[in-house]
Amino acid sequence: MATVPPDLARQIARYRSLVQVAAVVARSVRTDELVRTVHRQARELFTAPVTLLATRGPDGSWTTRTLEGDTSVDEYIAPRHDGLLERVLDGRLRLENDLSAYLRREGLHVFRLNAASGRPITRSWMGVPLRPGSAPHAVLSVQSDHAGAFTPEDLEFLELLGLHVSIALENAALHERVEHEARTDPLTGLPNRRAFTAQVAATLDAAAQPPAATLVVMDVQDFKRINDTHGHQVGDEVLHGLGEALMVCAAPPAHAFRLGGDEFAVLLPGDADAGQQWVHAFLHDLRLRPWSIPDAPYVNAGLAEVRAGDTLSDWVRRADHRMYAAKRQRAHLLE
Repeated sequence: MATVPPDLARQIARYRSLVQVAAVVARSVRTDELVRTVHRQARELFTAPVTLLATRGPDGSWTTRTLEGDTSVDEYIAPRHDGLLERVLDGRLRLENDLSAYLRREGLHVFRLNAASGRPITRSWMGVPLRPGSAPHAVLSVQSDHAGAFTPEDLEFLELLGLHVSIALENAALHERVEHEARTDPLTGLPNRRAFTAQVAATLDAAAQPPAATLVVMDVQDFKRINDTHGHQVGDEVLHGLGEALMVCAAPPAHAFRLGGDEFAVLLPGDADAGQQWVHAFLHDLRLRPWSIPDAPYVNAGLAEVRAGDTLSDWVRRADHRMYAAKRQRAHLLE
């Protein structure tokens, strides 16, 4: 039996590793999960203590994740005219085995990411562009504090890995967009009933004795009359306005949702007293907003503080009961 030359055997083993790495990367369906996977799997192909995945924003800024040893650090780079990452995107830089000499020769000023790590400066640097069709441009880089650490073969394998990562980034972006659309109300932009059910369930499952949280359910008094009097387009404008108001007033850690029709819900941290204060502030905000109807819509609200042992149905039922009580009282006052 013929003996496989050592160099060929090494290359075959490395290509097998690449195939395995590509399969692992392809299974990552969320961007954050994919970023972690890329960092872990890069170690299977390269002897390099540092990997970097940088994603470029529309304004030219960068969001980076650096892995040095077992330490992962996320950082932000403000927009700049010229740098290593920009040069990778426009094709001027791929591999430098004496980075200090390259920077002096090019008159390029860079700064150390994860400066608090205490690691030596980078001496060998490789980077390849990632250009998935439906995701932001990005750069994948591996780095070493030893000069002459990388070979043209290393660059070839990084480029092959980059192709797989580009496809995985595009698939992850598509998956996240589809998931977002499935959990988002298209009229108001708020999370929908499906997202509401998941969030309430997560709150109830957080502990056997849930921390203080208050559910507020709301609807618009006489919403049908608004549609009948002013038309459905104006009715949609009213619902859209309520959604905008909730996005402002129910910022994290609160969560706001459109349940359907003219029904909305807000999940608030804190007890019912804090919930009452929030409702009063929200209703005050509504009165100050411009509306396409003569007066601000009147919103009925019912509050229920979570109780130990509550199910989703229990909690929602109590809040609904109080909202309908407020609705009936308002209808009686208008008679």
